[in-house]
Amino acid sequence: MLNKIAFKYFGDIVKPYLKHFDPLKESLVKADIRVSIHEYVSNMAFVSFMIILIGWPTISLLLGLAFGYAKISSVALAVTLSFTISMTLGITAAVALFYYPSVSAGSRKRKIENSLPFGTMYMATISSSGAPPAKMFKIIADFSEFGELSKEVSRIYTDTEIFGMDIKTALQKAAERTPSDKFKDLLWGLSTIINTGGDMSGYLREKSKAYMADFRRSIKDYSEQMSLYIEMYITLIIVGSVFFLVLSAVMTAISPSSSIISVQFFVIFIFLPLVSVGFIFLSKGISPTEE
Repeated sequence: MLNKIAFKYFGDIVKPYLKHFDPLKESLVKADIRVSIHEYVSNMAFVSFMIILIGWPTISLLLGLAFGYAKISSVALAVTLSFTISMTLGITAAVALFYYPSVSAGSRKRKIENSLPFGTMYMATISSSGAPPAKMFKIIADFSEFGELSKEVSRIYTDTEIFGMDIKTALQKAAERTPSDKFKDLLWGLSTIINTGGDMSGYLREKSKAYMADFRRSIKDYSEQMSLYIEMYITLIIVGSVFFLVLSAVMTAISPSSSIISVQFFVIFIFLPLVSVGFIFLSKGISPTEE
């Protein structure tokens, strides 16, 4: 519904500027966002416009109530500030939507490459049993534990079995749309093996060994990084906060002050929880096993 409304009212407006969004087109494909570049840019313009359209009068009203409407200068200030804020929010939303596909593609790349060592090993096992490539892809596609890798393989199977595409063309098409360079390399290799009649199971076994070695290295690097981050977190945040609270408590006992109590409240109930949540997200973000 939103796509239709945005395209109806903004499709013709953004059409002359689509050539400036070529990098976005590739990101949409790799992020598996199945809309055209024209529709997506129309959505960007529509969302940005609606934020400005709704935000300007709403923020003007709120600021006007805060400043008071007794003076013309207060009204002018409220209108000017609200316009600036709503324009900033609208532009921020457009920029966020512009970069969202590339961020999503990066997330998909990480998930695919996390599953690739195990998925390739599984494919090697299936291939060694003499199963044809189409059957191998069907089994991997049904194996939901591989996440984004299963989805990529499922599209290869759909291209061959539903749309009647030959396996070589389907592999090449998948290689062009995947965000993972490792998976792309694997697909091009499979295409060559199928075309020349080489040993597919041997190729997959060698690839699985290489990917597993990379995975072990990433686990080791992650362990070393986390050791450093945990040491910094304990030393700077936990010990530092405890030291500050003890020192401030002594100062409060000597010379009571409401400002010191406010700072203690901020450290205990705001600073420490926020930093801890940030540390959790950091550890999850750099984890090679996090899906």
